[in-house]
Amino acid sequence: MRHLVVYAHPYSESLNHSILETTVNALEKNGHEVVVRDLYALDFQPVLKPEDTAAMKAGKTPDDIKTEQEFISEAEVITFIYP
Repeated sequence: MRHLVVYAHPYSESLNHSILETTVNALEKNGHEVVVRDLYALDFQPVLKPEDTAAMKAGKTPDDIKTEQEFISEAEVITFIYP
């Protein structure tokens, strides 16, 4: 199966990071394909800018949004790890 793990925590020493590592290791050990999207490492901005909204109204999705939509579309399972 294709798994997408959306991870959001600023500290690599956190319990959430341990959960991430355990999850990824267990899935990969069992033959699953895993993609992790670390929102802090990506400097993900969750608020749409006015120009993003205008572009989407015009039928042109901004590249950064399209990229994340593709990860979601390709996943069979999505897991969120966050505080």
